Amino acid sequence: MHFLPPRNAFLLLSTLLQSVRSSPTPSTHVSISVSPKIQFQEVDGFGASQAFQRAEDIFGKYGLPEVNQTLVLNLLYDENIGAGFTILRNGIGSSNTSTSNLMNSIEPYSPGSPTAKPYYIWDHYNSGQFPLAQQAYDRGLQTLYANAWSAPGFMKTNDDENNGGYLCGVTNEPCSTGGWVQAYANYLVQYVQFYEQSGVKVTHLGFLNEPQFAATYAGMLSNGTQAADVIRVLAKTIKEAGFDIKINCCDGIGWDDQESLMAGLQAGPDPAINYLDTVTGHGYDSAPTYPLSTNKKTWLTEWADLTGDYTPVTFYENGGVGEGMTWANHIQVAMRDAGTSAFLYWIGAENSTTNSALINLLGNEVQPSKRFWAFAQFSKFVRPGAHRIEASSSHSNVTVSSFENQNGKIATQLLNQLDVDVEVGVKVTGVGAGVVVHPYLTNNHHDLEAMASLKTGPGGSFNARVPARSMVSFVTSS
Repeated sequence: MHFLPPRNAFLLLSTLLQSVRSSPTPSTHVSISVSPKIQFQEVDGFGASQAFQRAEDIFGKYGLPEVNQTLVLNLLYDENIGAGFTILRNGIGSSNTSTSNLMNSIEPYSPGSPTAKPYYIWDHYNSGQFPLAQQAYDRGLQTLYANAWSAPGFMKTNDDENNGGYLCGVTNEPCSTGGWVQAYANYLVQYVQFYEQSGVKVTHLGFLNEPQFAATYAGMLSNGTQAADVIRVLAKTIKEAGFDIKINCCDGIGWDDQESLMAGLQAGPDPAINYLDTVTGHGYDSAPTYPLSTNKKTWLTEWADLTGDYTPVTFYENGGVGEGMTWANHIQVAMRDAGTSAFLYWIGAENSTTNSALINLLGNEVQPSKRFWAFAQFSKFVRPGAHRIEASSSHSNVTVSSFENQNGKIATQLLNQLDVDVEVGVKVTGVGAGVVVHPYLTNNHHDLEAMASLKTGPGGSFNARVPARSMVSFVTSS
C-alpha cells in the first residue's frame, strides 16, 4: 500500500520551514486581501461518482482487501481522515443486463405501452451504488444526486439505451408506441422511492447526461425545449408522490453546451427553470469560467482527465492535464469566476491506471493522486453552507479564493503557480489579533500536510511563505 494518511507533521514541517526561511532561495512578496463581509454563492459541496459499477471496485471487485475498502471510504467521505466529500452522484441504470460495466434498470423490460402497468425490480444493490451510499452517509455525506444517463431503450425513438435517441413524446419526437414522458417521470420517482424505502435519501434527481452527445454507451439527446417538457411533468410527479426532492438539469457535456440549453429552459408561459433547483454542467467541451445565465445554483457535476496519461503523484511538472495543480486551478476558477456551488470529478476511485479517477485502486493497493489532494484542500475545509467571500491577490500567478463556513471558520486557498517561493502578507478584514491560523500544504512532496500554525496580528494580518508550485489552505480556528 503506497498511501500514508495525513498526519501531525509539526516537527518535520517546523524543521522544513526553518530550513526554507534560512535558505537563499529568491522569493516574491504578494499581498492577499480577504473580506468576509462581501459574500457570494453558497457552497453545496464537492464529490464524485461511482457509476457504471465503479462502486464495486471499492467493495473488492478486483481484489481490494476489506481493510483497504474501509480506507478508500474514509479517504473519500470522512472529514477527519480524508477529503470529506459531501456529494455522491449515482447513475440511474437503463440496462436489462449487468454485463461489462452496465448498470441495471429498475424496469428492464417494456410493459407494452406507456400507460400499461410497469414491472419494477429492486435488488438493494444498484450496481454497488446503494451500499456505497449507505457507507458514505455513515461518514457524513449530505447530498445524493441520482442522475439517469438515459431512459430505458423502449421509451426512446431509437429503441436503444445507447447511441443517442430522444425520449418519445417530447417536442418534435413522436413514436409509434406513444409518448413516454409521464412513464419516464414515474420511473425516476420509483427509483427514489426504492432508496427511501430502504433507508437512503435521494436529495437531487436528474434525467439527462450530456444530451448533445450521441454516445455509444447509455445516453439520450435533448435540446432545452425538450428538457423543459420533462421537467414540468417530473416536478408534478414528484409533488404528487409527496417527496422532498430537488430537480437538476441538464449535465451538458461542456459549460457552453449547458449555456445553450438555458433559453429553452426559460421559455414559455410556464418556464421549466422555475421547477429546477440546480443547473448542472460538465467541463469536457468547455470549462466553467463564467456564470451561466440563471439565478439558480449551478454545479460542475462531471469532469476528468480522460487522456490516459498516468500522473498519480505529480502536483506540478509541466502543467499537464492530470496534474494536481491543474485541478486545483480548475476548482478555484469554477468557484470564483463561474460561481458554482459544487464541483464533482468523474470517478472517485476505480481499479485503473488512468487519470479518470481521483484514487487509483491497483489490485490490493490504494494510491491517491495529487488531484485527490487538490480536491481535499477545498472539500475538507469548505463545508456545505459556506459562502464564498471576496479575496484578491496582488500577483496574477498567485491566485486566491476564500470561503466563510457556517461555524465562522474562514478557509483561504492560495495557489502559487510561480517557480519561486512567495512571501505572502494576508489581511482578513474583520478578524482581530490573536486568531490561530492553520496552514495545510500540497505539492510534489506533501499531501495536505499540516504546517506550523500562525497567529493573526492587528487587523487580522499574518505573514507566511508559500513554496513554489504549491497550494496552501489557511484555515482560521474560528
